[in-house]
Order: sequence, then C-alpha cells, then structure tokens
Amino acid sequence: MYSRFLLGIIASFQLASAFPFPGVLVERQEDLKNSYDYVVVGGGTEGLAVANRLSENKHKSVLVVEAGVLFNETQDDIMIPGNSAILGFKYQWNFLSQPIKSLKDSGTFIIPAAKAVGGDSAINSMSFDRGSKADYDMWEAMGNKGWGWDGMLPYFKKSETFHPPSKKQVKEFGIGYDSEAHGADGPIQVKFASFIYPQYKTIVDAWKKVGVPVPKDATNGEGVGSLWIASPIDPKTETRSYARTGYYDKAAKRSNYHLIVGQQVTKILFDKSKQAIGVTFSKDASSPSTKISVKKEVILAAGPFNNPKLLQLSGIGPKSLLEKHKIPVLVDLPGVGSNLQDHALVRPLNYTTELHPPGPYIDPTPALTNTTYQAELLAEYKSKHTGYYTRPLSGSTVAYIPLPIMAPDMYKSIIHASRSSKSEDYLPYSAPAVMAGLKKQKKIILDGLMTKEVGAGEVSLRPGIAPGPALVTRKPLSRGYIEIASANAFEDPKIYYNTLSNPTDVSILTQNIKFSRAFFESKGMASFKPVETYPGKDITSDEALAEIAKGRIVNPSVGHASCTCPMMDREIGGVVDEELKVYGVKGLRVVDLSIMPIIPCTHMVNTRYAIAEKAADLIKSSK
Repeated sequence: MYSRFLLGIIASFQLASAFPFPGVLVERQEDLKNSYDYVVVGGGTEGLAVANRLSENKHKSVLVVEAGVLFNETQDDIMIPGNSAILGFKYQWNFLSQPIKSLKDSGTFIIPAAKAVGGDSAINSMSFDRGSKADYDMWEAMGNKGWGWDGMLPYFKKSETFHPPSKKQVKEFGIGYDSEAHGADGPIQVKFASFIYPQYKTIVDAWKKVGVPVPKDATNGEGVGSLWIASPIDPKTETRSYARTGYYDKAAKRSNYHLIVGQQVTKILFDKSKQAIGVTFSKDASSPSTKISVKKEVILAAGPFNNPKLLQLSGIGPKSLLEKHKIPVLVDLPGVGSNLQDHALVRPLNYTTELHPPGPYIDPTPALTNTTYQAELLAEYKSKHTGYYTRPLSGSTVAYIPLPIMAPDMYKSIIHASRSSKSEDYLPYSAPAVMAGLKKQKKIILDGLMTKEVGAGEVSLRPGIAPGPALVTRKPLSRGYIEIASANAFEDPKIYYNTLSNPTDVSILTQNIKFSRAFFESKGMASFKPVETYPGKDITSDEALAEIAKGRIVNPSVGHASCTCPMMDREIGGVVDEELKVYGVKGLRVVDLSIMPIIPCTHMVNTRYAIAEKAADLIKSSK
C-alpha cells in the first residue's frame, strides 16, 4: 500500500490543489484542508469505525488524527493470528502506572494501550466475545436509556460478518451458535479458529462436571460459564480482520476522508459559547503545531488515558487539578479521569502437567520453543493457510465464573460485607458527585454478583495447561484515576490504578483461587495429571491466599482500561450524556471504551465496535 500511495503522490503532486486528496496522509500536512465537518481524535478501533460511517455521507468531510503508525496491509506480525503472541508492548504508548500501593511491593507496571491505526483491534489476542445481557443492562440501570442489551445487540450484529463453526468443529467439540445473535454483512469477519487444540474439549467437559454452564452461544446474552470463543479472522485468507481492514480500507477510497498519522492532538479549541471549533496537533514537543477547524463536531476516540488527558489540557476536568497546572477552567467537571476500571491478570497457582495418553492431546511446547519447527509451521500457514498459525493467542475457550458458583457457601457473606462497608474508605476521590456515582455503581454491581448472570472472575487455561490458570478480576469495585502531570501535552498522564484496593475484590479473587485449585483437582482434569508446585496445598487460609494474589499480579491491565469519561448523569460524576456529548460544552463527544460506566465481563473488541456503531448513528441523527 505504501508504494502505491507514494507513486500516487509523485504522479499527481502538481495537481494536488486541484483535486481532493483521498485517504491516508502520511505526514503530508500541506494536503490537509483548513477545516472538516468532523475531526476524529484517535484512529484506533472505535475511531476508524466512527469515521468510516460518518464519511459514508459524501457531503461530510472527516479527518482522523492518529499518533501511531499505519501498518503495511500484509505485515506478518499483525495479520497472522499465530503471531498475536509475539507483539508484547510493541506499537503501544508504554505508559507507566504510578506505584500501586494496594499490591505487594507497591509495584509499577507498563500498561497496555495501543498506538497504531486500528488500535487494540490490530494488536490484541483476538478474542471476539460479548458480555452477558446483565453486563450491558447495568449501563442502562445507571440512567442511560437505550444502552442496555436490547439497545446494543443491533450494533454488535451490524459490526460483524459471522461464519458458523464447521461441521467438524460441531461434531468434535460441540461448538454451537445462535444465528439470531449474529450479523451477516458487517465489516469485521468472525469465525472459530481453524486449529483448535483437542485438550480444550476435555477442559470444557471438566467445567460441566463441576457445575459450570456451557452456553450454546455466549454472544446471545448468555456470556457466563465456560465459553467457546470466536476470533476476528477472515476465512478467505486466515488473517486478522480488524478496524483497518474492515473500516479504514473502505473509507480510504473516499475523497471526503483523510487520515494523518504520527500526529498527536494537543488541545481542543472552543469559542466563547463553549462550542468546539477545532483542534491543534503536532508530531512532538519540538515540532510546529497545526490547527484544523471543525464545522460540526470533535469526536474523541483516543482511549481511556488520552481522552481525559486531552479534556483536562483543554480546560475540562476537576477545577483544582486545572488550577494546579495553571490551565484556564472551561468546565469544572470532576468526573473527567475518574472511575478507571480494568481487568487485572493474576497467576497465583503453578502446576506441572502431562499431555500424553490417555488423552489425545497435542503438546504446544515445540511450537512455542523450537525455532525449526516454528519455521515449518509458518511455511505451512503461508502455503496452505492451515495449521498452528491460524490459531490466535487467545485460544478457543474461557470461563467466566459467577460468584454463586465460585463460592456457593461464601457469596452471600461477601456481598453482605461489601454492602455494609463504606465505599469512601477505599476510593481515591473526594468530589461529592464522583462519590455519588460510585455508590450507585456499587449497588448495581453487587446486585448482579448475587446472581448467576454476571461473571465475577475469569479462569483461563492455555493448551499446555501448565504453568497454571490465569485468573482475571472481572467485576472490580476498586477504582483508579487519570491526571495530567503538567500542562505539557507530550508528558504522559499520571495513571493511578489502585488494583485490589477494595476488600471485596480481594475476597472474590481469593475465592477464585480456591475454586480454580478445586477444578484442577477434579476428576474431569485427571487426564492432565496436574501437580501443584506453588504455593503448595498447605497454603489454604484466605489471608495467605490474598497475600499471594497481591504479589502475583502479572499486570493490573489486560488491555481493557476503560470508564474514565463515564456515561452517567453529571450530578453523579458523569462526563458524557447518553448521546455521548460532553457536559458543559457543545460539539464534542467521546465514542470509545472511556464512556462505559461499568466494565463488562468480556474481552473488549466486540464491545468497542458496538459502541462505535451506535455512536455513529447518534452523531448522524443529531441536528
């Protein structure tokens, strides 16, 4: 693509002023228009989806400003599903958290945050599931009409083209699906991985034996239990389907759509009536700044860290913080940067296992460690589009465990203790509005956790079973926050996670450790011959297990940071209303995971697309 683009520039350089310049602008600011109807800040998953939909109207001009890179359309480390395991923190912002005092040794962590065209959808581990009906109904319960499950389902479907499991997958693994839950002509291609390790069937059957449900289709609102997970893969090429291939490649052909990369938006501009009238952006602190005017709206899709940062830099946020950094206060909005939620990854248990008969298992170790074998597998993929490299990092199954199943004898007492506690004792805020919102969230979350309709924690197993389960907190009550470090737009924000600061989260995680240990000792898992090597079966008390968990946090984030510009009433700490408009100003919306009031129990990319599709309709219908 780059070669075609550069040749096009050379051929038409002298005619650039006479003809509209469509599609991507790679650091060619001279080709930008002075103004656009819409400027989308952030060319990630949601930004590309919204921009594509808005540019479908040929009479509306759209500019997307992205700080990261545009990948080559055939780039192996992005496009090959089996390579999703090797990216690490490449193509990311590499933000560093503040010390998390609630964890052992008050550790700091590099926090996942994509910095590339396509955002998270370009570099994630490729799970494409949805939360349960109850997860999204919580948003509506927070006062957001039309944002419950029934309001979101049409947009989940609109974003995807779903390919049912093959007859072989149905027969061999029992994978089912509900056609009513899926789209048939959306931009993102979705299928079950062509290569599935046979041991996953044993794992799913083992979950059934300990009372964990296995829904026919986890995307139809029943996303709780042991789930078969589809992935965003194009069946024609066995390559990653993501926001760039699904949304950007279509929009790039339009003369009313521009994307500029390698540029960071530094400020949103307003007139005296607090109408958003433009943005400024620059490559870095030493480069000149460019100003672009906006005729209709500025649309923020820069993610849960950069959205609040940009709002605060532009004078929208907690008054005391803005005054501290000598930023003129446009709107005193204390919820900006509050309510940070994420799913924390913990590995508290280690096991050794055997992947030999009597089970028909395949040991994944050679594919992970033997470079000669890896080369053979990659050659098979490239020549036949088959084998190991058709399988993404995420694997094929996951278990989201409701608290009544995880801890049948303890869940009521855990919820009662949580209801009886004072939220302010564990929260880093003092603003009354923000505290009121968190109090409302807490009631809604605890009501959900009392049922079997909400996942309280995740248990994830890789095909090697060893070194043990990955446990993920899925409905946390702990809250973090985001603050600018200074008035310098190129200084990273301060990110305060506060993971496991709320005792309820610790209690649930402790119960998940016990539940996972019992699962590994269950008859359904016997064929793997698991042997616990850490911390040891003699470590059983809640107090000891809690301390182990606090010291075995792999990362407070699995790339699901969210909720820092929450969609709630302004009086309870909200930043945007149910039309995603920022309170106190005009012509400014937020359209990504930042707007969620409560994080759902799921991997996030499917929800990202649905939010973006719904946001685009809201914007297009606005007068």
